[in-house]
Amino acid sequence: MRPIFAAICLFFAIPALASADDPYTILSVSIDATGSNALDAQTIAMRRGQAMAAQRLIERMTLPEDRIGTPLDFGSAGAIDSIFDTSAIAELISGLQIDNEQRSATRYLGELSVNFNRRAVVRLLTSYGVPFVESQARPTLVLPIYDANGQFYLWDDNPWMAAWTSRSYANALAPMTVPTADNGRAVLSARDALALDEPGLRELASRYGVSRIAILRAQERDGVRRIGGFLVSFDDGAEMVVDTWGPETVSGTWRDGALSFVIGRENAWKRVAIVRNTSTEEMRVTVIYGGLPEWQSLQGALTGTSLVTNARLDAVSRDGALMTVSYRGALEQLTTELAARGAVLEEHPGLGWVVRSAF
Repeated sequence: MRPIFAAICLFFAIPALASADDPYTILSVSIDATGSNALDAQTIAMRRGQAMAAQRLIERMTLPEDRIGTPLDFGSAGAIDSIFDTSAIAELISGLQIDNEQRSATRYLGELSVNFNRRAVVRLLTSYGVPFVESQARPTLVLPIYDANGQFYLWDDNPWMAAWTSRSYANALAPMTVPTADNGRAVLSARDALALDEPGLRELASRYGVSRIAILRAQERDGVRRIGGFLVSFDDGAEMVVDTWGPETVSGTWRDGALSFVIGRENAWKRVAIVRNTSTEEMRVTVIYGGLPEWQSLQGALTGTSLVTNARLDAVSRDGALMTVSYRGALEQLTTELAARGAVLEEHPGLGWVVRSAF
């Protein structure tokens, strides 16, 4: 009875869900269970939901090949609730939220969102020697365009847009958001986006504070759903860079297609950001800024980067500061993570390593 009792205590005692843009949060896990009575059904559903959320989090933070040979290799070892008991999974959790509850005398349904304790998860992954990602990529603005036999829809009558707005991807490792019609219709049409209208794309990126836009065209023909498009970036204020993506066939609903795209971007980010070299390096950097707000932003980017273990301020002036930074991983990884926080790390012929704003 102890595991069931632990699940009941967890459900009633732990605090509310943390911020939805935390990558240690798993949203909207569908739960459905039957039992001998209402409480039994609820307990079973909550236990299963917590286990599914824990497995999804571990799969989000790691790569499948890095889990091979460990108990976290869900392909061969089985689902997480066959590896760890309820109390072990509960120790990873710091908050719960349940939505859309439905219950009867013997059945319980709902959607469970779970916030995990970062330190507990890190301890678990470290204990099994599984490398994991520690930070999110920079956010991407998604323009979902629906192609209905050559008629293109973005802001209205768009089932592809509806699929993206039906759930939040702000907490993904590769955070995604979609613009609203009120804040985008006057800037860009569907055809303008597909034609890669640079002024309109730059204006939309500026409004949403991003430097990445995914223009994803979806169409359905003869019962087959496909998506493809462009990945646009405005790095470091430079010219617009465009990469093509897809097309790919969607297995399932449009919502499944949106999730598949997000997972693909997450996997791409993990292959860049996972730290395998844990030794610490030290470097001297000059931080260049134009005023106090910019200095605070750049200082926050440096000290908030997961790869930076220590950042010491050595000298400061009105328009620049000298810092000594200790970091883990490769220099390219540090550069990539700082870029995700709006900062550029580059080598200057006269100043050495320099950190400045990307915009």
